[in-house]
Amino acid sequence: MNETSSTSGSGGPLRQSRAFWAGTAGLLLMLVYFFGIHPAYPTGLKTVANWCAHAWNGKNDMLHGWAIPVAFGVMCYMGWLKARKQTSVPASWGLIPLAFGIGLYVLSARSLQPRLALIGLPFLILGGLLFLFGTKVTRHFVFPSFFWYFAIPVPGIQQATALLQVVVTKLCYQAGTLCGMPLMVQGNTISSVGDTHWNFDIAEECSGVRSLMALAMIAAIYANYTQKPLWKKAFLFACALPLSLIGNFGRIFTILLLAHLGFVDFARQTYHDWAGMLIFFPIALCGLFVVDKLINPSPRKKLRRAVQTRGAPATETATP
Repeated sequence: MNETSSTSGSGGPLRQSRAFWAGTAGLLLMLVYFFGIHPAYPTGLKTVANWCAHAWNGKNDMLHGWAIPVAFGVMCYMGWLKARKQTSVPASWGLIPLAFGIGLYVLSARSLQPRLALIGLPFLILGGLLFLFGTKVTRHFVFPSFFWYFAIPVPGIQQATALLQVVVTKLCYQAGTLCGMPLMVQGNTISSVGDTHWNFDIAEECSGVRSLMALAMIAAIYANYTQKPLWKKAFLFACALPLSLIGNFGRIFTILLLAHLGFVDFARQTYHDWAGMLIFFPIALCGLFVVDKLINPSPRKKLRRAVQTRGAPATETATP
């Protein structure tokens, strides 16, 4: 099925189209009703929005979920700034993803699994936009729509937490002993065996899962809005995991270093509370910037390489 030209009432740039505002309002009302008002689940939390409000908590490492609706709104506005100059050409095949999203919502209600409704949410949004306005408009809202997947609690996240606990504990212990610090490790606890005795337990909160989820969101946004080729977007997003491990290692290792230098109480309390902002995010965000520069050489470097390949001088100077 191909896109078909719209009537004069819906054709032309979107900023001049009343059909855009009417269609968008209808789509928003539908989503608000079925996800925020309609009691799809006869027991428990009743609505998808209620379930999300209870699922976005520290125990699930999902505190970042509260930022998803805000980020979605901002990115949709940015998409609108680009889409408003496009011509509205409705695509009838938009009913396919729309039907798929509706099917997931119905299956979610029947199986009492709100995750399925959230999985189908991007298809509802994009299917509705395709059917109403076509691909030229909808393509500006693909990333914001699938950004909702960061709001879905991941089953088995505790297992990942335990694994990251072990990794960061071993890394900090090995780095500390290499630096001459008298350390002993038992499970997830690192202790000093020197004159000043102290110990730090690498708890679940210190595993870095929360920071990893937050960094993954930031990396996804950064990659989408700064990179053009798909492989660069995917590569930059994939770098979130190693950068998160490096940032979390830096945070915990500096805590151990301060304790070794005699500032045990300061390291255990004040510095521990602020180390995420002082160490983790600066390391991780600078890492994203460095990776960006590595996969996107500056024009001068590209020109220099091209000139060296051809064996010609970089610039020509005029002679009098």
